[in-house]
Amino acid sequence: MNCKFDEVIRQYFKEAEYTLDAVPFGLTNTTKIIDINGQRFIVRIYNSHIKTIDGLKLESRVTAFLHKAQASFEVPIFLHTYDGKDYVVMRDGSLAAMTTFLEGKLPQLSDMDTAEKFGKLVGDFSFRMSEFPMKKNTYAGISFHKMYNIHPLANRDSVISFFADMPFGLTEQRYTFYQTMITEIENSHLDLEVLPQQLVHHDLLIYNLLGQSGEITGVLDFDFIGIDAAFMELMISLNHIIQESSGSLDLMEAFLQGYGNVRKHSSIEFGYLRLLTQIYFVAVLHFYIGQHYAGAAIESPFRFMIDQFERNISWLAEHDVHIQQLLHKYVMETNAT
Repeated sequence: MNCKFDEVIRQYFKEAEYTLDAVPFGLTNTTKIIDINGQRFIVRIYNSHIKTIDGLKLESRVTAFLHKAQASFEVPIFLHTYDGKDYVVMRDGSLAAMTTFLEGKLPQLSDMDTAEKFGKLVGDFSFRMSEFPMKKNTYAGISFHKMYNIHPLANRDSVISFFADMPFGLTEQRYTFYQTMITEIENSHLDLEVLPQQLVHHDLLIYNLLGQSGEITGVLDFDFIGIDAAFMELMISLNHIIQESSGSLDLMEAFLQGYGNVRKHSSIEFGYLRLLTQIYFVAVLHFYIGQHYAGAAIESPFRFMIDQFERNISWLAEHDVHIQQLLHKYVMETNAT
């Protein structure tokens, strides 16, 4: 594997000596920290099933835009090869790239102050992406509502085959729940096209952020960036708060207050909270199914995600009135000053 990394590194640094270290992240791609004369970078060989040249170009444009916008957070910036490209096409056809290294540690989502800062970060990111200049007829990533396109090996037929002959056991309750959610999505009369659309990170979880000195300072992992309903970003991180806080309404309120300080939405969007939650979780499950067909071991993350899916849907139903009140209090666009 180090020979492969050397092939990539020599496109950026032909003669330099370097060392490679493991990273605590990068489950989808193969990632290392490279140290050259005391300066660190990230070198990444991408999963061939989910990363394309178009996708890399979009990610590079987005991170460059955010860097120039001087947002409240940092993002990794793509380095240029000797040929002036943002990526490397390896001899075996794999894609790879090097980016800047960001200092920081995983933030701990354990108190209201951090929850509010997390909300502010998500709101700032969403606001910045609402201003990103998307050109017509250019690649715009994959929307999560295209649930059978989220992974090239997880089309409708292969998803059906997966559940018909599962590689690990799944309770009848979980299978029935999944089928119920799919049916609700497909039978929904809500029109996603009426919602404001923009680029969405789709994975703004605390695990993809970096913190320093009590602040959230960095955003990582743009693999799933794509055009979607703008409200999807808030919904994904809101569900993350439910999971990480075991359903704390206090942390939820702090999160929404922080978000609402920098980003607003309409009451129409609030009405899509359940549907977008269903779409998000189904899309992630389908991604894991695709990874299974690509040869990855998915039992643990798949079980975790479908369990979280059922718990969160139940929690949102139980607390729907209260959450809607908080959304109207903090995130309603008419409250903007």
